[in-house]
Amino acid sequence: ALENGIRYQTFPYQKQGQKTSVYCDQRENRLMVASLCHGKNVLDLCCYHGGFSLNAAKHGAIKVVGVDSSQDAIDTCRVNVKLNDFDDDTAKISFVKMDISEYMKSC
Repeated sequence: ALENGIRYQTFPYQKQGQKTSVYCDQRENRLMVASLCHGKNVLDLCCYHGGFSLNAAKHGAIKVVGVDSSQDAIDTCRVNVKLNDFDDDTAKISFVKMDISEYMKSC
């Protein structure tokens, strides 16, 4: 899928559940938040497929960290990073598998 110039891996034919990995109703929100990220450090909690993180990185965030408790979500984020050619810039965008409460306590 392509949204706001960001590529996403999707799962339209999965046998369990209805999620494709992209919440289309958040399209405008991802773009609006991205417009506020230039020159900022960004924390994306419950990052799921990395949509907010990827948009922030594309729009000039200095550093982006996405956190999710699901390994499947983190794996999808990492695929999406590669799809958007951010994989050479791990200092700029990274993803962590951790409960968000525990992550916040560790900050």
